[in-house]
Amino acid sequence: MSLDVHDQSETLMSMDNGNKKKSRVGEEDEEIEPYGCCCFKPKCLQVFNKIQWNVFWQCIFNFFEGFIVNGVVNVIIPALEKRYSLSSQRSAIIASGNDFGAFIFFVFIGYIGERVHKPKLMAAGVLVMSLGSFVFLLPHFIGEKYHYTLSENNGINNSTGAMCNLDHASEQCETTASDTSSYVGYYAMFILGQMFHGIGAVPMFTIALTYIDENCKQKMTSFYVSLTFCSAAVGVAVGYIVGGQTLRYFVDIDKVPQSAVDLTPNDPQWVGAWWIGIVISFFAFFFIVLPTLGFPKRLPGYKELQKTKISEAYDSGKDDKATTRPDFGTKFKDIPKAVWLLLKNPTFVFIMLGATIELLVVGGLAVFGAKLIQVLFNVDLTTAGSVMGIITIPGSGGGMLLGGYIPKKLKLRCRGIIRLCFICMAICLLFSPTFLINCPDQPISGLDTPYIKESGIQGLDANCNKNCGCTTSAFEPICDSNQTVYFSPCHAGCTNVTFVNGEKSYYNCSCIWTPNNSSVADAINGSCAEKCQWFYAFCVLLFGIMFFTFMTMSPVVTAIFRCVPDNQRSLALGLQLLIGRLLGTTPGPIFLGYIIDSTCTIWQEDCGETGSCWTYNKHDLGVRILIWWLALKVVGVIFFYTAYRLYKPPPMEDKSQNMDINTIQNNATKDETKL
Repeated sequence: MSLDVHDQSETLMSMDNGNKKKSRVGEEDEEIEPYGCCCFKPKCLQVFNKIQWNVFWQCIFNFFEGFIVNGVVNVIIPALEKRYSLSSQRSAIIASGNDFGAFIFFVFIGYIGERVHKPKLMAAGVLVMSLGSFVFLLPHFIGEKYHYTLSENNGINNSTGAMCNLDHASEQCETTASDTSSYVGYYAMFILGQMFHGIGAVPMFTIALTYIDENCKQKMTSFYVSLTFCSAAVGVAVGYIVGGQTLRYFVDIDKVPQSAVDLTPNDPQWVGAWWIGIVISFFAFFFIVLPTLGFPKRLPGYKELQKTKISEAYDSGKDDKATTRPDFGTKFKDIPKAVWLLLKNPTFVFIMLGATIELLVVGGLAVFGAKLIQVLFNVDLTTAGSVMGIITIPGSGGGMLLGGYIPKKLKLRCRGIIRLCFICMAICLLFSPTFLINCPDQPISGLDTPYIKESGIQGLDANCNKNCGCTTSAFEPICDSNQTVYFSPCHAGCTNVTFVNGEKSYYNCSCIWTPNNSSVADAINGSCAEKCQWFYAFCVLLFGIMFFTFMTMSPVVTAIFRCVPDNQRSLALGLQLLIGRLLGTTPGPIFLGYIIDSTCTIWQEDCGETGSCWTYNKHDLGVRILIWWLALKVVGVIFFYTAYRLYKPPPMEDKSQNMDINTIQNNATKDETKL
């Protein structure tokens, strides 16, 4: 009897071992490399030859990638708009340029990812990121100094056109034409730099994550991935804060002494030193290359880990013989077949679409979040950037960590992870009214209220200033005693300006009514706008939006890893990122930029050329963003719910077989003991 049991046990084990050998062709012959670069691989460095250290350096990279791409660049967008006369739609293309270069590389890198030396490709990507930062810096260092317009002669080669002056318009047009024409080349450099940023990040967002998954226990994947994502979120927050703080310094601080600048950070024409954060990222990426390059293709313990993992790939009910070929995926002609197999997986497709919707929302708000705070709540860009950074650390960072911890703590399988994504996105819908909150502006003469002696609102140009030659090339608001705002001293018809206690005071303003023989100034500089209590309520609600939005990030990656076969993980993630960039983070900022531009009330007009927007209709802006938010979130909820309903777990045949083997072995041991 015991002999029969032993025979059955040996037969099942031999079958199981044979299957494992076939599924791991060539892996047994692969040697584990030591940690180090080229021939320099001393024993003292082998302590770093662990997945924990690889995750550490991935976290460092993700920190600086988030710092520059989604932090610094996003907070300096309004500064670039003013400096280089860009609309929100055009500046959004700079932000989206990060995705342009990445499109073609996502599928390519994802496809070859399972067959190449991953750390070497990751290191090459980091080097390309450093190159991107260098190119992005060039417009500042090769360009001319920033020119602005004030209501007095400042003596530093900047024009004086904001006062009522018949010769104002004719004086400026000749110099302005040459300046704006050179901006086209700078604009191209910004996009090219961002393209390099996008290309360089591709390996870290695809094969780096599969490198983690294949070199750690299955239950730890979600947690490690959440650490890398959380590092990126913290980097974004620090980027917002650092970028915002550097904007306190004048853009040409390296060319002009700060004491010689007559603007302050509160002036609408102020442009801060947007380039300082880019310099930091250039050196940081350069430093990360060598530690990343030192990791081997396979970490110690790789083979043992593969034996313990259980597949949760979607079961279509049909076996495709192509994927079982030993040489499948080694040739480029297999790419269409491999992609088609993924697209036949409905769970993967709907997870991918749901994640794309999230990226569409995140991409838009990340780029224009600081600008929205600035516009809606009358704060300077430095404060807006700092607020975004402070909220991002606990909001997006905490959301990512919790999103990675919950599947680990509750031991969620693929279906449970998809359900978590669905619930988090549904909760976000409750925060929709957030975008209706704003602080009211004081009325602008000619736009919100008529000038004196005017029967109605006719625009900024009126009879009282028609001979002043006013333009909207520069925004220098002034405020009268009735808390009415004028676009500039020129539009108020002012001919004299003096300094009183550090403030500009304007006199002889033909568009402002004042008592006869009054010694009081007609107006002072400033927009009369103040922050209100709603600003703090908005910050709290924005935290909730970030927290539940970013809670889906880590679970999405884990769900993709679980619902596709192991040999298609890199390709699946690459395809998801490709679609996410193509339909998410690329059009997201452009769509939101279009929405913001559609609510513009006063455009910068300089000698017939349209530049950036000076003022917006806050009510229309809030309503349109609310509609945009609701529409996208509802569609995202539908996608994740569909993925949840369509998921079919694989049959547990292999697991049952292993259980049968263990049972037979145990029974055999008992029989031998009895004998």
